[in-house]
Amino acid sequence: MRLLLLGSTGMLGQAIAKEARRRGLVLRAAARRNAEIALDIADAKALCEALDAERPDVVFNCAAVTDIDLCERDPLSAWKSNARPLAFLAAWTRRNGARLIHVSTDQYFTEGGSAAHDEKTPVSLVNEYARSKYAGEAFALTDPGALVLRTSIVGIRGWEKPTLAEWAIDMALNDRPATLFADAWSSSVDVASFASAALDLADAGARGLYNLAASEVYTKEEFVREIARQLGCTLTRVASGSVRELSTARAHCLGLDSSSAERLLGRRMPRLSEVVESVLHQYNETTNHELRHIAAHRHA
Repeated sequence: MRLLLLGSTGMLGQAIAKEARRRGLVLRAAARRNAEIALDIADAKALCEALDAERPDVVFNCAAVTDIDLCERDPLSAWKSNARPLAFLAAWTRRNGARLIHVSTDQYFTEGGSAAHDEKTPVSLVNEYARSKYAGEAFALTDPGALVLRTSIVGIRGWEKPTLAEWAIDMALNDRPATLFADAWSSSVDVASFASAALDLADAGARGLYNLAASEVYTKEEFVREIARQLGCTLTRVASGSVRELSTARAHCLGLDSSSAERLLGRRMPRLSEVVESVLHQYNETTNHELRHIAAHRHA
């Protein structure tokens, strides 16, 4: 099977690429930079030309503008990257008998606290990021065979701006001062578990909209404290805060009910402790790789 991966250099794209190669798939990786195919999916002409040139069996879209504040400042860019390309992707996959897998978001819910929302729960679109991603879902689903996955992921990127997990690890190891959100609920899943489950769902013939996240709903504060617990660190300089204090309005009741996906997969998605365990394993692997790289250069 020939898979075209869009957004291949991001944290999730790297995880999907690793899992696809492990399964022996023929992978073609595309991103704006540092990929074998240089492609900005906001460029509709270039996107369509790449699809016609590659002729993939599966298009896996991980590309997106995910910075909520940036989307608020520049709604047009959010639309061009998060929504509009899905119309072209869905039209191409439908016309050519290929599969479209599109990664969406959990940023749709403002009520329910720690409740886990299923795929039929009404959404609340409180910012431009959510609006653009929701439109992207609708465009993707114009292909009846498309698979749209709502999720929230955590993991290690190792470059550019630190991820939530990288920030939390650094904060815990160095006992840095921080405000932890006690009212921001989610069911974020580690990228490795998401990558494996997403490709398994595709293999099982899943189509339509599915939640694919952790099996447990927890707060951002609980996530950080679980990282500290597993690292054996004591947090002495943290305080609880509210997500409502941020400048851009955010949905904050983001628990997802993944039971439909779990039934199809035949297994449970990870709980919080398992998510953190996987994240720390990825962190150790990345850190050890960087240390080996530094040592090799010193002895070159």
